[in-house]
Amino acid sequence: MLLLIWSLAALGLAFCALLAWALYALLRMDPAWLNDLPGLAQRLPMQEWLNHAFPGWQGLLGWAVDTAHWMLGWAGAAAPVVAWIVFALCAFFVLGGAALLTLAVKLLRRKPLPTRAAA
Repeated sequence: MLLLIWSLAALGLAFCALLAWALYALLRMDPAWLNDLPGLAQRLPMQEWLNHAFPGWQGLLGWAVDTAHWMLGWAGAAAPVVAWIVFALCAFFVLGGAALLTLAVKLLRRKPLPTRAAA
C-alpha cells in the first residue's frame, strides 16, 4: 500500500513540474498574438446573434484584449517566480497528502497478535 501511495506521489510531483513548466511557457509568450482576436471576432458565424444577445461585446472584447496584454506583460516578467510558487504549492499538497495517507495506513494497520512462547 505504501508503495502505491508514494508511486502516485511521484507521479503527482511529475505532474506538478509539468504544470509549472507549462505555466512558465504560457507566461513567457509574446502577448502580440492577442492582437488577432478582434479581427477573428469579426468573422464569427453568429455575430448577429452576439450583437442582439450581448450589445457592446466588441468593446468588451477590446477591453479584455488590452487587459490581457497588461496582465501577460506583468506576469511575463514574474514568470519564473510564479512558476516556482505554483510548483511549491502543488508539491506541498502532493507530499502532504502522501504523508497523511502513509500515517493513516500505519495507524490503521492490524498489529499481529503476540504468540505464546513454548515452555
